[in-house]
Amino acid sequence: MPFEIQHCLSPDGTKLRYGISTPENARGHIFILQGRAEFIERYSETARDLAARGLGCVTFDFRGQGGSARETPFPEMGYVGDVAHYIEDATTVVRHVRHKHDISCPMLMTHSTGGLVGINLLLANPQQFSSALMIAPFFGLGGPDWMITLARLLSASLCKSGLDKKFLPGQKLLSPLQPFNSDNLLTSDQTRYEQSFALLHKQPELIVGGVSAGWLHACFRAQAMLDVQMADANGKAEKNHQPSLPPTTMILSSNDRVVNNATTRRLFSRHPHVNLHEIAGARHEILQERDELRLQFWDIFENHVATRHPGWHIEKPAGNIASAAPVPATETADI
Repeated sequence: MPFEIQHCLSPDGTKLRYGISTPENARGHIFILQGRAEFIERYSETARDLAARGLGCVTFDFRGQGGSARETPFPEMGYVGDVAHYIEDATTVVRHVRHKHDISCPMLMTHSTGGLVGINLLLANPQQFSSALMIAPFFGLGGPDWMITLARLLSASLCKSGLDKKFLPGQKLLSPLQPFNSDNLLTSDQTRYEQSFALLHKQPELIVGGVSAGWLHACFRAQAMLDVQMADANGKAEKNHQPSLPPTTMILSSNDRVVNNATTRRLFSRHPHVNLHEIAGARHEILQERDELRLQFWDIFENHVATRHPGWHIEKPAGNIASAAPVPATETADI
């Protein structure tokens, strides 16, 4: 299912690239928040899988990645100065799509960094979405404690010195244009890995490589606020007799070495409106994983939708729709 790609401007004038996929007789649309270094075309298979279930979707490239405006002299650098910019951009796209295209998205779906953005949207306004589904949310960095502590101290020190738009040590030469390695952090599926590889070869302007001090420090700051935000939201919810979050499903990967699953469990395992699932054998990018792992994801997705959006009346697609090459997007001029 191809995306129709257009553009809009954030309140500070940043050009944002967004995509809409609407199958015939769509029952509804889902708003997708991407992970770091992702771009609209990576979600063409997901859009096709949603279309097979009668659902459309809207997504956009975060500022600093994909086809949205870059903010550093090094366009391949992953950078944002504050996660608040991502949050504001997401709000801008939701409003723009509603007003310009008459499309509302009652369900939020996120991946990785998109989960950090999404949880902020939900805690600030639990009524903005009727439900949410989060894949491998980035509420904490994966890896040994000493490495995380060092990364936190180093990124904060560089930003304090005005070097937020500098690569972290060892990051400058990192590139997503690496041949498939069976021990890579993202997916065990070579075919899907190489499809993303091929997309970036055709559209190198979409490439984002290593992490900047500013991006990581911004994420660490946002993560550090989650406990306070959760306590504040829960207090307001109790006072107003309303839930602090809409019904939310979080799906973790058992072999995830990018995000910290223990942090997600600590924050949300006892939350009355959050259901946690784990897919055994999956790495960080579940939607780019092997068919048998993706099918487990879609089973969880279908159960979520049937429970939280019964009016959509989705049905399991007939036959095997797994694994297809990304479909080129159609880009039109629109600011």
